Amino acid sequence: MEKTVEWCEALNRRSSSVGVWTYIALAFAFSWTAWIVAIKLHAREEFLNFGTAGPAFAAMILSRQRQFSPSRSVPWRVVTFSVLLVLCWIVLSLHYSWRGSSDLRFALNVWLIGPAIFPAWIISGVLSKDAGVRWFLRRLVHPPNRWSIIAFLLFPAILIIPGFIAHLLHLPLVTPERHGPTSALAAAGTVFFLYNILFVAVLEEPGWRGFLLDRLQQRYSPLLASMAVWLPWALWHAPLDYFRPVRFSLVMYLQIRVIFLIPIVIILTWLYNRSGRSIQASAAFHASMNTFPFVLPYFAPGFALLFIVAAYAVVADRMWRKRNKPAFPASSTEVAHEESLGMFKVPPV
Repeated sequence: MEKTVEWCEALNRRSSSVGVWTYIALAFAFSWTAWIVAIKLHAREEFLNFGTAGPAFAAMILSRQRQFSPSRSVPWRVVTFSVLLVLCWIVLSLHYSWRGSSDLRFALNVWLIGPAIFPAWIISGVLSKDAGVRWFLRRLVHPPNRWSIIAFLLFPAILIIPGFIAHLLHLPLVTPERHGPTSALAAAGTVFFLYNILFVAVLEEPGWRGFLLDRLQQRYSPLLASMAVWLPWALWHAPLDYFRPVRFSLVMYLQIRVIFLIPIVIILTWLYNRSGRSIQASAAFHASMNTFPFVLPYFAPGFALLFIVAAYAVVADRMWRKRNKPAFPASSTEVAHEESLGMFKVPPV
């Protein structure tokens, strides 16, 4: 009996390892091909969003269990996808027409329907006929819990607390560019956050946290798994970092992709595990950290607070210890059984 258990555990470790390398290969192949083609064709920045969907698409493909539900779910997915497509199209159009402008006219770019398809398809995948994809994406699409709110508010707190202290001490703050009245700034900031949710976090977090981190935590501690996610996640950005309008210098690359990304990846792992493996929580933090430094004034040395929060997460959760609880269903039978029992809700912490 003990030999059988050991054999099963070894088989699960081997299959999770194969899943890790297959995921990385698929995510890089999809994203880098789309980005390099767009760059070589001198496409506008908007169309780089095609490649950002690589991590989520790779995770969805590898999450399929070939356990299908009745076809009555198809019309609901079509309707949901259509509504989301319009919403994503509006957000993308407004983001690129409002960015750096005080003229907040409602204008839609018909060409941006293309990249808007990707987040709409991913989110509507919660209604997929495949049980594995449904199970996977219900950790992204669910009613916000307290950890989703904490994840959203954490990065603004990291900016505001040192910024407030610096203001009291009359130290210089970094202030984002201002265009127009406060109402226009609030509207542009809201659209910018929605852009980062739909076209960054939704396209990345299902892959990096929802799939890759899950598999790595089957074999390693959360701390080691975080480091194992950090390296491919940092390298995955390379075509954008090299070809973006303002190319990263070596110092800038080390600062953004190494020095600050390491505590960020630890914090993301902490939020993900504390929220009961909610992809939504990690997506909320990801969108928040990409939005608020461009919206709120901040004290640059205050980013050291990231390292304090990461250190707290490591100590509070003893992240150097391997987790014992399974991170993902082992088979389509288990998925179908959990779904029939209504077990797709994010578990309380």
